[in-house]
This record gives sequence, structure tokens and C-alpha cells, in this order.
Amino acid sequence: MSLRDIRKSMKDDPNGKCITMLGWDGVLRIFDAERNILDAVGLNPAQIREYYDGLPMHERFLTADGRNVSHWKMFHPDAENIPRKPTEEEIAETNARFEELRRRGLTCCGSGKSADEGESKP
Repeated sequence: MSLRDIRKSMKDDPNGKCITMLGWDGVLRIFDAERNILDAVGLNPAQIREYYDGLPMHERFLTADGRNVSHWKMFHPDAENIPRKPTEEEIAETNARFEELRRRGLTCCGSGKSADEGESKP
């Protein structure tokens, strides 16, 4: 099964605020905003390479095989396999950067507008 098919089959946050993360253990997890695990699938080495297709891959993933992770451990991972929540300061810094881009007339993800044209994309 392709990585795309796996991801499409996984549960999402109904509010659309989910985080997808491949853990060091080779498990692809979907988290809600509070870092609760909504779904998890153990990937084989070929699927892990597909996840990083065209991007540099950390050497820890070279030996990862999520098929060896128990169901319990998929949903109760070590802390290193859970994305950390940003601090209030980090959130404020990110918001300030986005606001500066908006002031300069640039748009970013999710707006549906092109940064060059300022028109909605289909």
C-alpha cells in the first residue's frame, strides 16, 4: 500500500486541526491539537523512504520499521515521538512573522490566494 493510500485511510480531527508526524519508531501518527493520537500506522522501511522522498532523511530512520511496534506502543509512544506544543512566545513570534508578510502583501498557506497574483486559486 502506498503512503498516500495509508494517509487517506487514517482518521483526522473533524475540526481540521491535526498534526501528522512520523516518529523515530517508524509509526505514522495523527495527533489533534492537544496531542491526543487519533490514528497510527506502522510503516515499513520502503514507506518511510517514500515519506522522505526527495528530502534528507535522518539516519535513525534507516533502521526504523514501524511494523515491529506493538499496537499499545503506537498509541502510547515515548515522548520523543510526540510533537511538542509551541510555547506562547513561539506562537507570538510566528504570528508576528505572518503579520509582517501580510503587511508586505504576501500570503501564505491556507489563504487560497496566490502571493504573485492576489487572486483565489481553484
